[in-house]
Amino acid sequence: MNQQNHAIAEPSPGAPTARPADQALVARQAIYDASKDVIAYELLYRRSEGASKAEVIDGRRATLEVMTNSVLEVGLDKLAGDLPIQINYPDELIVANLAVPVPPKRVVIEVLETVRATEQVVAGIKAMRSRGHEIALDDFSLKVSDPALLGIADTVKLDVSDYTAGDLERIVKVLKSRKLRLIAERIETLEDFERCARLGFDAFQGYFLQHPKVFSARPVQSSRLGTLRLVAVLQSDDVAIGDVERLIAQDVALSYRVLRCINSSYYGFSRKIDSIRQAVVILGFEKLRQLCALIALREVEDRPVSVFVDAMTRARMCERVGAMRGARDTSSLFITGLFSTLDSLTGIPMPDLLRELPLSEAVARALTIQEGDLGKVLKETIAYERGTWSPTVFRGVAPEAMQTTYLEAVAWAEGAQAMVSS
Repeated sequence: MNQQNHAIAEPSPGAPTARPADQALVARQAIYDASKDVIAYELLYRRSEGASKAEVIDGRRATLEVMTNSVLEVGLDKLAGDLPIQINYPDELIVANLAVPVPPKRVVIEVLETVRATEQVVAGIKAMRSRGHEIALDDFSLKVSDPALLGIADTVKLDVSDYTAGDLERIVKVLKSRKLRLIAERIETLEDFERCARLGFDAFQGYFLQHPKVFSARPVQSSRLGTLRLVAVLQSDDVAIGDVERLIAQDVALSYRVLRCINSSYYGFSRKIDSIRQAVVILGFEKLRQLCALIALREVEDRPVSVFVDAMTRARMCERVGAMRGARDTSSLFITGLFSTLDSLTGIPMPDLLRELPLSEAVARALTIQEGDLGKVLKETIAYERGTWSPTVFRGVAPEAMQTTYLEAVAWAEGAQAMVSS
């Protein structure tokens, strides 16, 4: 699409207002080639519709919110069509090797200029490249950025306003000699565009071409109990696709999210998926189970975010401790840990919850009297949370191993909660 009208009006002046709790926001800014054709979009964090800047306080959470709102609420088709997107990644998410819920070949990971080439960061970037992501170094500067990252990047983005004409020409020559693709950022005037085109930049981004545009959506509310019931069904070894299909179909909001996700052009299907059954088969039970668990937790009202993170941490911890014990089926462990917190989350007594949810006898016994293999793992996890360091409880597992597992569970839980928060 050739953009003849290069500029889009800035948002209305005035101080930005706080984002309503029921509003999902994301901004996008187009990236152009030398012919002024749009070739990609960068997705950006916004706290309010009237904000002209990101106002990022927590880079990790901002990135996760951009991903969540883009995929689950606003929709990538609306934001980017069939073009690639670029998303900022701080070092925490690089090290965590956080996967995005769309095909990696469609998502360029922008490594922020503050990221250092530590062993963990380099390993994370290589892992993302191996999945199919391209890597771009954002706002790269020889004075600030780590040059060691140039060897594992595909693209470098330069804020041209930071350079004199001579310095910009020199750094372009250096980077071009390394066969790197170059994107000129902060193109404010026609003169900036023409100068960077002459220097050999491959792509261009800035207010001369387009101001960021904010998109919003109102998240659709799911049935909390219905979603929890689906989570419970998915943990069964002999669950039938028909049962899953029926439960999703009973929840309009969940059906909407599942079909919206799978029909995004980012999955690359040549025809529309309009069957819940097809969507379930394509997504797989494991991804669907965790997505439903997160959605259900998010929609428990009047509880602080920390309560949700604690619940997801316990679920993940049970899953990982069970794996350390040699368990093959960790999905039941995840459900046991998650559902052990539901009485406090929902205010509904555990016996009432157990009557409403189709849980296996093993899970029910673990939740009520902490017996059986599932109950033992739950007991260990709760003991660790409470600081009970009894060798009898942990049965020879080193405290260091439990600590590592717990820290990984906390990091996973925080990222997972933010992935579906709005």
